[in-house]
Amino acid sequence: MRYRIFWTCILPEHLIAKHGLSFAACNFSFNLMGGGVFDKVYSSMPLFVGGEMQKDTFTDKRFELIYDKWRYKSRIWQKLATFKEQLTIFKRIPKGASVWFYNLNTINALLFILLKLFKPSVQLNVIVLDFTPVQSGFGLNRIYLKLINAAHGRICLAHSPLFKKNNSVILPGVVPQGETEWPIVQETRPTFLLSGVLSPEISMLQMVLEAFAKMPECELHITGSKGDEMMLQQYSTTCHNIIWHGQLPFADYLNLMHQMTFQLSTRDATSPENQCNFPSKIIEALFHNRIVVSTITYPQIEGVNYFKVHGDKEEFINDIRTIVATPQTKLMTYANQGERVKQMFGINVWKQAMERIEM
Repeated sequence: MRYRIFWTCILPEHLIAKHGLSFAACNFSFNLMGGGVFDKVYSSMPLFVGGEMQKDTFTDKRFELIYDKWRYKSRIWQKLATFKEQLTIFKRIPKGASVWFYNLNTINALLFILLKLFKPSVQLNVIVLDFTPVQSGFGLNRIYLKLINAAHGRICLAHSPLFKKNNSVILPGVVPQGETEWPIVQETRPTFLLSGVLSPEISMLQMVLEAFAKMPECELHITGSKGDEMMLQQYSTTCHNIIWHGQLPFADYLNLMHQMTFQLSTRDATSPENQCNFPSKIIEALFHNRIVVSTITYPQIEGVNYFKVHGDKEEFINDIRTIVATPQTKLMTYANQGERVKQMFGINVWKQAMERIEM
């Protein structure tokens, strides 16, 4: 069996928000790492991260952070540091290893190319989580797409004709290993959670706020980042059924989720950002036994019960009211699917997929 290496972008949990990393991305990586799938994990930082890093970050036994001193300098130097860091990792990867990349982008493309050219015995694989197709003209993602398709194999979160089907597997998410049993939904209530990135293409925040302002019988809780805070504050002040929690620590976020019946996934189906990925919040909510309400149909979770709703405001309102009015016995068939999701997307499923690709 090959020596398996994971390249990703993570920090210890208490530093994720401080340095502006994605909670979803870090949770995904930690979930995958928690199953003992990798022999070694390297972490690199995005271009916007600079300045000194806490010393305990470098002693975290789960991964090795490659963070060059150039990042202590100006913004220009911290961007140049990524190339130096990729060279450092390149030198440390042994011949014959299997390297798995968390996405392919500016902070790891050079490493991919160096390994491809100068260590051809190293097997290169990509986990494609977030990829936005270039609609017209030139864009770096055109180059990254070619590299993704030049990899030995791929695990993609979503079906897309852009990616090679040969030696590729579709897995929309990973469920963490462990025996933790999350609270089940005992009785449904009209309580909804919108969480994560609150940008228009990812959450359709304005539409959701306008819709719930017209549904006082339903309670909407919101937590996350990159949303219009003035608009959120305005709605939470004027609408008693809309509660804005700000950005919550992960433990507090889970506690809030467990008080909700429904998890909203309101992505703009027409947005290029949503063509080649899968919302981590859906797998997370299903694993935690919540009922999922989505504006997009996802064939990769066929066999799991969830509600598909429209993205138009008036149709969305009608859909939500129809769901809330659904008889309790039928609604409960959409809840408490954590064990099913674990069987479909658990660590062992990912491990088996990786082994097939590496053959």
